[in-house]
Amino acid sequence: MMSSPEELVDRLEELWVRAKCVELGARYCHGVDRADQETFLSIWHSRGEYVIGRRSGRFSGHTELATALDFVRAAYASTHHWTTNQVVTRSGPDSATGVSDSFAICVDHDGRPSLVAATYDDEYRLVDGEWKILRRIVRRWLVTGGIEVAVRHPASQGMGRKADP
Repeated sequence: MMSSPEELVDRLEELWVRAKCVELGARYCHGVDRADQETFLSIWHSRGEYVIGRRSGRFSGHTELATALDFVRAAYASTHHWTTNQVVTRSGPDSATGVSDSFAICVDHDGRPSLVAATYDDEYRLVDGEWKILRRIVRRWLVTGGIEVAVRHPASQGMGRKADP
């Protein structure tokens, strides 16, 4: 069935919004994991709210958001995030909501990894032609303490087989 040009434009706009909001999630991971404040701040609305925990870990506006990476680095020496299962729903011409799952390996200051699983509940706004995160609430489901892990490198184990291409 043929779609009208208007329907095609609407569908393309919907895909563009979803892609831009998913990209915000990826840029969030890059900003946090690389402690790149410029990238991290670029994803947020000027009134952005970032809620990591119930008591501490609440940041509102760019001035407070600028301290969020220090908050993360106080808890962990490094973080490595993966975000998946992202669902973005347009709620108006300049607003959308999203939900995604996150898994992170966070290394504590003693060099021990910790596993963190969470869900991100997001609100997005279109500002001067760019999508930004207005609000991100982090709902953590699993946070392990530092664990001892034996790291093996298969290529150096002399297993007699070639590494996968």
